[in-house]
Amino acid sequence: MNRKQRDRIIVKVLAESTQLISALRGHSLPIIKHSSLLSNIQAILRGSQELRDTCMIDWIPLQEGVVTAKILDGLTKAVGEVKGIFPRLGEGQAQSSPLVTTVVNEVAAILPQITLNLKEHETSMTVAADERATMPSLLRRLTKKCNQHPHLTHNIQIW
Repeated sequence: MNRKQRDRIIVKVLAESTQLISALRGHSLPIIKHSSLLSNIQAILRGSQELRDTCMIDWIPLQEGVVTAKILDGLTKAVGEVKGIFPRLGEGQAQSSPLVTTVVNEVAAILPQITLNLKEHETSMTVAADERATMPSLLRRLTKKCNQHPHLTHNIQIW
């Protein structure tokens, strides 16, 4: 799969994720609407963006392709899991149905693991960058942190 194909697929999966968020918010069953599925998908989207940002800021030679593949894999799994619950649920089922609760809990247990995998990959990229860090790359990273968290700038200590 070349870079353009991966980029197209990521755009498609991001669009599907946005549609899923809308579907979860507007679902007729309160157990779906108020479940952790929505926050888990949003966490996966944030994790994907953080992984992409880490790749772009630190310019780790690995690996734009590897980063894109990890993001695509995580998003595809998340979208597939959540999309898979809708056929397994009947729209008319009661909120207290054991089947509904079981299915939602199964999916809710899988999604945090996807976020964790993305976070672990981001950490491994940061470690790789630290091993070959130069003063300019450290300053870029410090600038990034200051821009992301301006309210914490007074806490940053430079030795």
